[in-house]
Amino acid sequence: MSNSENASQAEATPTANEEALATAALETIQDTMDQFMATADVNAVFGETIKHQGNLILPAAEVVSFMGFGVGSGAGGSGENKGVGTGGGGGGNTFARPVAVIVANDQGVQVKPVVDFTKIYLTAFTTLAFVTSAWLRMRRGR
Repeated sequence: MSNSENASQAEATPTANEEALATAALETIQDTMDQFMATADVNAVFGETIKHQGNLILPAAEVVSFMGFGVGSGAGGSGENKGVGTGGGGGGNTFARPVAVIVANDQGVQVKPVVDFTKIYLTAFTTLAFVTSAWLRMRRGR
């Protein structure tokens, strides 16, 4: 084999360090995925059943999970600057909020929604700010 073929083959073959890094990254991703899937469990959506004065109460929640991952790589340089590189990272979040309470008793089953007044106030404030801003821009245009 020629020197260029040997060099090409050496570049194509991953080193033990790169393989260990890739294995560690895959394990981290798998662990993170397992943690996120555990948060979307039915027990996270429906809380513990509560018995109170002949009523069976079951809280219900909305659970949202999101995540992202990124990886990097590197390349060689020439001269003194023989660059190599790797990289990776990831993150995410899980958000849960109560949406309803299910009440079962002798009269039947009722679903009582949980009203999020904070969300209502924020929506009203944002709408008011947008309308005021648009109105002020229209007045300046005259």
